[in-house]
Amino acid sequence: MEPLSAVIERRLAAWGFPDLPLERELFAASEPVAIAAAVDAWCRAHLGAGVEEYVFFESSSGSVHGVRLVDGRAVVVKGHRAAASRAFLDAVLAVQAGLASSGYPAPRPLAGPVPAGSGHVTAEEMVLCDTAVDGHDPDLRRLLASGLAQFVALGRPYRDALAAAAHPMDVPADALYPRPHSARFDFAATNEGAEWIDDLAARARAVLRAGPDVPRAVVHGDWRIENVGIRAGRLAAVYDWDSVRVAPEHEALAGAATTFSVDWRRERGQRFPVPAEIGAFVGDYAVARGTPLAAWERTLAAAAIVASLAYGARCEHADRGRPPAGADSHRGLLREIGAALLDEGLAVLAG
Repeated sequence: MEPLSAVIERRLAAWGFPDLPLERELFAASEPVAIAAAVDAWCRAHLGAGVEEYVFFESSSGSVHGVRLVDGRAVVVKGHRAAASRAFLDAVLAVQAGLASSGYPAPRPLAGPVPAGSGHVTAEEMVLCDTAVDGHDPDLRRLLASGLAQFVALGRPYRDALAAAAHPMDVPADALYPRPHSARFDFAATNEGAEWIDDLAARARAVLRAGPDVPRAVVHGDWRIENVGIRAGRLAAVYDWDSVRVAPEHEALAGAATTFSVDWRRERGQRFPVPAEIGAFVGDYAVARGTPLAAWERTLAAAAIVASLAYGARCEHADRGRPPAGADSHRGLLREIGAALLDEGLAVLAG
């Protein structure tokens, strides 16, 4: 059997960058062998069994470890950065457990949050799903839109409790963007060449802040195929629960519509939706929730799409270690439709 660290080593090789600042923050380790050993020790202490096999490893806003324990359980261990407070994580786990009890495909929480370094670690059950799925498939797009609408509807009873805890991705009142979700992205150090992105972001924020005081909902802030498990054509699992927050519904719709098909494991050129697919997702969502978007929702959704794309574009611009972004990217979409969305609204997305 290969060493536990082998999966982490392969992911690092695929990414092309060796630094793991979040793992250093949480586990005081950045070498694969030491990270795997820290996760194994955590599982022994908090789940009662050590790690027999690593299934997957990801690191961005969270440090995510899919493992099989020696007692046969399949679990996902997730490290959360310091910006995710204990109060916030407790509130999110209450939403996750509540939706799981209602029959929604939410993996059941197993342990945590447990303090680790400057952050916390949690664990949940791992749900096995299909791997060969294409978010561009129209049937799957409609399934994703319906699943998000159901999420928003079922989350209503948890809104007030979750709203009491600040989310790491909340945008300050005078800012264009939230604090970047990973230490890899330093916006202040990479301003040069990003002026066009900031200009569109500023226009979008002005529209959003001038809009009506709209109801807020419990939403999933990273609703894309890589975070939604599919099995036999049905929604089987929803992941990335630390992206759950209280926000206007149109903001969640905007983020999902621009990234629902994104799976970073796919080849470049096959990830992001084209404008017509973005428009189709918005339409699918309205059908699934049972009411069309009002005029004010359409205006704010268009601006929220631009704001969401601008944040992603700024991350791409700051990620100097990655290849330049082409059409299949936040920057590509922002260049193509950003100004038109602000000038003409969602009509520019008609296929």
